[in-house]
Amino acid sequence: MRAYDVIFFDLDHTLVDTRQQYHLGVPRAMRALYGEDWPKDFLERFLHHHESLWPYYDQRVMTMETLRRERFVRAWRDFGVEKDEAEARRFHEAYMAAFAETLRPYPETHALLEALAPGHRLALLTNGSPDMQWDKVRICELDRYFGEGELFISERIGHAKPHPSVYQAALEGMGVQARDALMIGDNHRADIEGARACGLDAIWYVPDPAMYASLAAQGPEKPLHRAQEVVDRVRQLEAARG
Repeated sequence: MRAYDVIFFDLDHTLVDTRQQYHLGVPRAMRALYGEDWPKDFLERFLHHHESLWPYYDQRVMTMETLRRERFVRAWRDFGVEKDEAEARRFHEAYMAAFAETLRPYPETHALLEALAPGHRLALLTNGSPDMQWDKVRICELDRYFGEGELFISERIGHAKPHPSVYQAALEGMGVQARDALMIGDNHRADIEGARACGLDAIWYVPDPAMYASLAAQGPEKPLHRAQEVVDRVRQLEAARG
């Protein structure tokens, strides 16, 4: 068996439960600003605009600051209310004030990393916002597995995953060849197709139950859902490497 030298992980929706964090953090921020006087469907509209705007951030035609403002302003606009940039900033400050209390790793994240850390170097490759990703690592106590030098953020590189330059920069940063690296992530296009196109092996892993349910029946490849499945697949791939 020939083990991989480096295993790269995506962060959001792969190791940390970003979806739950929005579901806890947005209502808490709204209550801090407005008490109970805000639309009951605000979170749904907020997340709709977040998801619809994210591709523009990935394409680098929209900054993260603009995305944060617009998802808030547009959600309110759906209810016929106009909010300005200053209020969007106050919302984000209230949202961040509760961040450490609302962000959690997935239940099996630490077990997964404990199982794969022996014999491998671990690194993170993420499209998330540079001002929040290391905080997520620390809050979820993932800094026992990853140092800041093992955190590669696409915005700092230039393009977003799945652009080849992102994978190349991460490989160079870890001093490893593509054939000796593995990518594990939840986004098939960004994490799986992107990695494979650059010569890495890849494992599609979706620990979020709601996301898994929506993705499992969509295509010829089925994501893995449990940490032990991922560990077993890594061992299978390594055994096949000879």
